[in-house]
Amino acid sequence: MKFKNIIPFVAGLIILQSCSTPKNDILWVGGFKTECDSGAGKSECMLVHKGEELNVENWDNFYSNIEGLEYEEGFMKKIEVKKEELQAKDVPADASSLKYTLVKEIEKKMDPRAALSGNWALATINGGNINKMIVIPTLNIDLSKMLISGNGGCNLYSASIEKLTSNEILIQESLGTLMECANDNIELKYHKTLSSVKAYVVNNRILSLSDKDGNVILSYIRVEAPKSNQALLGDWKNIRINGEAFENEITPTIAFNLDEMSVNGTDGCNVYGGSITSLSTSDLTLGALYSTKKMCHEMKVPDRFVKSISQVEGYKIKGKELILLDKEGNELLAFTK
Repeated sequence: MKFKNIIPFVAGLIILQSCSTPKNDILWVGGFKTECDSGAGKSECMLVHKGEELNVENWDNFYSNIEGLEYEEGFMKKIEVKKEELQAKDVPADASSLKYTLVKEIEKKMDPRAALSGNWALATINGGNINKMIVIPTLNIDLSKMLISGNGGCNLYSASIEKLTSNEILIQESLGTLMECANDNIELKYHKTLSSVKAYVVNNRILSLSDKDGNVILSYIRVEAPKSNQALLGDWKNIRINGEAFENEITPTIAFNLDEMSVNGTDGCNVYGGSITSLSTSDLTLGALYSTKKMCHEMKVPDRFVKSISQVEGYKIKGKELILLDKEGNELLAFTK
């Protein structure tokens, strides 16, 4: 009889203990990290979504480590973690009072957001192809800062990414420089269209941005920045045009941005810039360049410089000089750092 009375008691105790045991958390860990303020300065944070499903995504910076987790860039991981509250004496300054330990990895898949990162050149707008004779707008997506930037066809611009999920992207109104450009461009149309973007799809080298109705309104082609041309980096001062040295009060310059595949500088009077359309260890071609349209007292050097840079199809670095070449390999422009 006593034994029979003990069984319900023990069973009830087990149930009571199981009910009082804290339930482990289920998290999704994103496939890229973002800059965050950890209290002791800037650092990198993982992004996590709390919950079993991703039907409604809410990604937040995660300021702690997860012991036992092998983070993999480009992959989402669904994990079970044990969460413990640490005693104050065991918590280092500016550290989290919570300790997270991996219990198990439940699921792993590609994070589609990671494919957005990099440089893109506009291919279509509202279904129509782009006139190759104008400066083609560009888009750089930096997920670490949750920023976009680029050239709108005349001015440089940048904007914050307000929301980013597996298929949605919301962009703040873009801010840009305010140059008045002489060249034909589609800048106003481009920014108006960009402000309507609500969703995205990356398929191989093509990025498609859609409006709220699912219509593709902008598409881009990925631009790969070459890794073997680091010697081009830096600011270069023009010293010869068509093989002739010159003296000028304001000297033309050129600077290369290989991350954004772009150039900028001054022709000796006006500021110019534009995209690099192809680049190898010897080939270099530039897209149509934008430029301000001031009239300076002396325009001979600026005019010669603009004419020469429009013919560039190659380059070589000889000693401390950068020499830009025409299609036959003749020197057009020479620079020194």
